[in-house]
Amino acid sequence: MFQIAAAWLLACVQQAKRGGVIINGHTLTRSQTRLHLEVLGQWFDFIRLEELPRRLTYPTKRPFCLLTFDDGKRNHFTEIAPELEQRRVPAVFYVTTEPLSTGSCLWFDRHNQLVRMLGQCPAGLELDTLKNLPFRLLTERLDRACAHYGFTPTSEPDELRPMSWEEARILARRGFTIGAHGVTHAILTRETKERAFAEIEESLAKVCSELGTPCKTFAFPNGNYRPELAQHALRSGATSAMTTEPMWVEHRSSFWRLPRIQLFGEFTRNRIELKIALAALRGVLANPDGSGRKYRRLDKQRRRLAKAHKLSEPLSCLPVAPAGKSNIRNS
Repeated sequence: MFQIAAAWLLACVQQAKRGGVIINGHTLTRSQTRLHLEVLGQWFDFIRLEELPRRLTYPTKRPFCLLTFDDGKRNHFTEIAPELEQRRVPAVFYVTTEPLSTGSCLWFDRHNQLVRMLGQCPAGLELDTLKNLPFRLLTERLDRACAHYGFTPTSEPDELRPMSWEEARILARRGFTIGAHGVTHAILTRETKERAFAEIEESLAKVCSELGTPCKTFAFPNGNYRPELAQHALRSGATSAMTTEPMWVEHRSSFWRLPRIQLFGEFTRNRIELKIALAALRGVLANPDGSGRKYRRLDKQRRRLAKAHKLSEPLSCLPVAPAGKSNIRNS
């Protein structure tokens, strides 16, 4: 019954909605990748990032699906990309640039390895606690804990190890898009404006330098953003910025804050279909970065302002945050 209900709900949504979805993935095995492609391909046309403006301006009866994968793990190169390439499915791989240069694993992978070794999470190292710290304090706390417990993290498995820059170049030559995902995977709303700006511009510049072609897209680490950060991404050369707001993309969607629906490897066909269907109902799914309601409040404020001044501001226009403050504070 649940299987029928999930498929029926998505079928209803597919008929009613115009536009499509942007999927946010991380690490998948080959078999998980095949399942995701099978389910998504039943309902959507797979598109390249460059096709997005046209598909939003001239929607077709069948909705689109843009695949994106965050962090730049070697698993993307060894497991996911071969399955995509075999089926001629395009995708965007957003890389965190420092690990690609150093070969070290990301901070949350270090954290997860430590917790698994201990069998419990030490006080003060809860993931939600760490995500509320500036990156410098976060890494200091994690370094002290690793030293205290005599733990040395590994980056050997492909789901932990970053891909190399040469592997990123190979993906680009094979037709995939490489985007920027910050330098260190710091949560940018926890950083000073100067540090957050540097994470954005330096990661975009590094991808451009390593690949020898402009990097035109940025994905906010953990999905957290503010309008001034999105503005800086555009000033630094990006033409699109990805969030984790779990919604469908429509003609009114803003290219500086494109929503994405997160799908994980353990998801079954029914769970994939149900989550995508529910994402069409605005506000039903919680934003994994904890900020969805505040972002929706910003939209309402802008619409009220436009109506009061009898303006028809397109939602693709970027709002200017007041100097010295922002309307949004992330949870």
